[in-house]
Amino acid sequence: MIDLSNAQKVKNNIIARGEVSGHSHIAVGDVEVLELDGEIYLDVKGEAAIKHLLEEAFVKEGKEVWTGEHADIKIEPGVYKYVPQMEYDVLGDFERRVLD
Repeated sequence: MIDLSNAQKVKNNIIARGEVSGHSHIAVGDVEVLELDGEIYLDVKGEAAIKHLLEEAFVKEGKEVWTGEHADIKIEPGVYKYVPQMEYDVLGDFERRVLD
């Protein structure tokens, strides 16, 4: 088990931001999003989900405006590390982070 006692709370529980549409992947419910040594962790205590929401509406007004891009991802209690999805370009022979 990782020691998160020195981790910093991530503002607004934002896990990742979309590059174009103003949406974010945001953890909601009984969950804390923490940053430790440049890594993101989710400490889920109870009922929680990762939602694809418009960030401005969530941060400024507390509204959960779903972007319609994908369904909520329910997460069970536990500690999780966020690992960005990568893709490999066989023609260019390089890896890159998947853009959303």
